[in-house]
Amino acid sequence: MNTLSSMSRIFELASNYNVRFHELSSKPLAEYSLTLKKLEYKILDLDEGDILLNDLLTYFRKFRFMLSASPLPFSSHSELLSGKDLYRLSRQCQLMYPDLKDDIETLFGKFETLRTSPEKPVLDFLRGNFKDKLPTGLVLKTASDLNAIEEVLKRTFSWDKTFSVVTPSKLKKRFFFDRLIILGPTYWYPEYLFNCPRSPNIEIILYDWQVNHIPRMEYLTNSQSQISTLQHGCNIQMSNKSNADYRELIEVSDQIIDYKKVEKNLLERPDPGTKEYASAKLIGLANGKGIFFEDHSIRNIWTISLHSKEPLTKCSVNELDKDSYLLIRTGSGRDYVQIKADEFIGERASKMRYRHSVWKKRLRSCTVKYPTEKVCRHLRKYGGTRANKNNLKNWISDDNIKPREYHDFSAIMKLVKFEKYSEKLWKEAEELLRAHHRAGLLIRNLLIQEIKKSNLGKLELEQTMMFHLPDSEDASFTAYKIEYISQNVFRVEPDQLRSLIDFNYLGGR
Repeated sequence: MNTLSSMSRIFELASNYNVRFHELSSKPLAEYSLTLKKLEYKILDLDEGDILLNDLLTYFRKFRFMLSASPLPFSSHSELLSGKDLYRLSRQCQLMYPDLKDDIETLFGKFETLRTSPEKPVLDFLRGNFKDKLPTGLVLKTASDLNAIEEVLKRTFSWDKTFSVVTPSKLKKRFFFDRLIILGPTYWYPEYLFNCPRSPNIEIILYDWQVNHIPRMEYLTNSQSQISTLQHGCNIQMSNKSNADYRELIEVSDQIIDYKKVEKNLLERPDPGTKEYASAKLIGLANGKGIFFEDHSIRNIWTISLHSKEPLTKCSVNELDKDSYLLIRTGSGRDYVQIKADEFIGERASKMRYRHSVWKKRLRSCTVKYPTEKVCRHLRKYGGTRANKNNLKNWISDDNIKPREYHDFSAIMKLVKFEKYSEKLWKEAEELLRAHHRAGLLIRNLLIQEIKKSNLGKLELEQTMMFHLPDSEDASFTAYKIEYISQNVFRVEPDQLRSLIDFNYLGGR
């Protein structure tokens, strides 16, 4: 189906389609969720920002989100969270905060009940209500194990080969179904699922204790035409309304980590006290991970996009967005681009890199010792025409090999007292740059080959995926969904850059 026929089909569906809400009940999950909310309120009232308490809440929130976002039996998630680790952490928090002891103990008990429960409200509802063999797409927000879900659905709907898991990004690419079943509240999903329908029948399944938002039905949202606010084409129904009377509804965020608290804890850390530090931004990733990238304008971060023609792009930290997946080197201890570049250069590489690192270190020392503007003023005095705050930030970074122009490089050499070696170091820097470009192109092509062979729908749901480079046993990259991009700038030690942080262990367990 081409783009024109797809748009025509969407307009046709938008004139008359059904959105039905179905509320499911699970008393154990509802009690767990409400008990967690009560503990969150108590901690908020105590104004406790303790890292251990934050870690404890993160564990409990993650478990609640996994259960409410999955069609699998509750017990299927028992291996994803360590009961022993959570018990140890809960005991530590109980000892530190006696006023919270009973609440934590009660919540942990409900966690243990759910962790071993065979209850499967979503699967039972699907089996009992959708037996008509209509081509059906099941839309999920996340999946810790997509293969397990597909296997369970295959067994559950053994008579129906048209029932399949579909991702939001796939629905953006000219896929249509007779029925779409969306698991979870509408605010988990992009608005185009509801206002640019890919099906005449959209069934939304959520738990009766979850906040329910009616989706905003605006078509052609960039248009000035009145048609952009028409809602008459959508028929909204509450098909299965639960009679359960809970004192409070809960909005379950798909963002498990409280990044504001993480930032607060990081900002309150004592100054590293080292002479050398880097200005960096924090990026929050799926699975409770994070990473610091140096705050500069160099495009040296690889990302995967599910919505662009180019599957792999390079950008700077200030160009990252939350629709992308960050590619991080996870196999080899050294930068694989540097490894391949050194292979291209040969035996001279180690000495060249040593000389290169010496002048870089001297330049960084100048920026630590003197104000940035004073350093730039001296560089301009020595003939540097592009010496300014942003360029200096790039030049001191190990991510940048050299300035673009020789006169800026020459000015740096004069500043760091290497003037007589200027031409030799410039030629070496140019050779390093050419080798890095060659290595980067090679690795990019290898990664694109691996990405094209992979199931990116699995990446979208599981939010992480490893890619092995075919010509090396220990070279691999892992893609992580970007969840958060900090606007704060942190002072960190250079060896903390580009290293994964586990937010689940900030408490030092």
